Amino acid sequence: MRKMNTSFKLSKKALELMPGPHSNLPGYELFKPIFLTHGKGAHLYDVDNNDYLDYIVGVGAGILGYGNQEVLDEVKSQIDNLYYLDATRRNPLEIELAEKIVKHVPCAEKVRYLLSGTEAVQLVIRLARAYTNRPYFIRFDGHYHGWLDNVLGGVVDPAPAGRPFALYKDNDMFASKGRDLSAGEQSFKLPWNDIEVLEKVLARYGEEVSLIIMEAINCNAGSCPPRPGYLERVRELCDEYGIVLCFDEIITGFRVGLSGAQGLLGVTPDLATLGKGIAGGIPFSVVAGKAKIMDQLLDRSVVGAGTFNGYPLGVTAAIATIKYLEKDDGAFYKRVEKVQKRLTSGLRDIAKKHRTPMLLQEAPGVFFYQFIDKEIAYNVQDWYPDSDHVKQERLRKLLFDAGVLIMFRARWYLSGGHTEQDVDKTLEIVEKAMDKC
Repeated sequence: MRKMNTSFKLSKKALELMPGPHSNLPGYELFKPIFLTHGKGAHLYDVDNNDYLDYIVGVGAGILGYGNQEVLDEVKSQIDNLYYLDATRRNPLEIELAEKIVKHVPCAEKVRYLLSGTEAVQLVIRLARAYTNRPYFIRFDGHYHGWLDNVLGGVVDPAPAGRPFALYKDNDMFASKGRDLSAGEQSFKLPWNDIEVLEKVLARYGEEVSLIIMEAINCNAGSCPPRPGYLERVRELCDEYGIVLCFDEIITGFRVGLSGAQGLLGVTPDLATLGKGIAGGIPFSVVAGKAKIMDQLLDRSVVGAGTFNGYPLGVTAAIATIKYLEKDDGAFYKRVEKVQKRLTSGLRDIAKKHRTPMLLQEAPGVFFYQFIDKEIAYNVQDWYPDSDHVKQERLRKLLFDAGVLIMFRARWYLSGGHTEQDVDKTLEIVEKAMDKC
């Protein structure tokens, strides 16, 4: 058993001064508090000198792994020039970064820089409402777009009498006191990957809808892929009804490839949000999209303010990260894919050996598993109700105790720091944990 005496002492002190973890979404906390000192590759080290193999990597933000010296050197070379302190002053590097994003991301004709994914989503909503002069947007069950009132939580109404607003119940995982009670009536919430439901809603209310926002691959709730033809039909419907289509690529942008999920899947939205991995873990996000929509910021008919928008450290980190991802015709992605395949194949073999049914779904750089006898899940309702969540959490705890960190509900992120040796060690630990599970 790992000794964590110093972490426990620090946790007690921290709770006297701070109200819990930095992000307090329910269920996502670790089993014991960890206070970290440094990281290297795919490994994290805490104040008690424990070593952890990390498959959380900053909830996907640490795409490069820890201590990537090449990228660090690139950023350090610009440090002396990073003296701008507010968004009223411009940095020539902003243009270089914009050119790279426009080059790689299919929908990107113009870009706006921000700090977080939550901010980026809210700007998208404002841009779409202004562009269409319509009040509502559509979001989907299992998709996460930040913690603000108008996008957090709520469940699909199975039989709405009118407009399909979300239902807010105490048993909703993302229920929160203090929400603006009217915020839920800004959007319709629908089941994802069900084109018939979407078609029926748009046939009745399409002229009132400004925006459809979704994860093109639903990484937040099972790495669920779109059904064949689903995204293409959504694109057609948006064109038909004059609705802005946005892919929330806070996770998939630059993780699944330089062109994001839209490039991987071959469907181009009007707007996209990019974040997490874009700056290698440094806080930074982007709204990218069609000039005719983005130019509402140029004429100031839409306000998109922020002291730290385009702050030089974030811009520099993003350029350095993208340069690294571009190298040798995307060698980074081939390396991560090889490591990921070794890991997911090993997990499938272990489950088979233990005669344990397991659903495992993956996108480049991120995958998900649950204990359920199913080949594929297209939305959260395909896997959540019938999965063995107790067994999955028991396994997660056993892995934690052995020094392997994975996310709640078994989402795993790969980084450039993971090696084949790390994978082999992980599989050994999983094998032993499954014997006890």
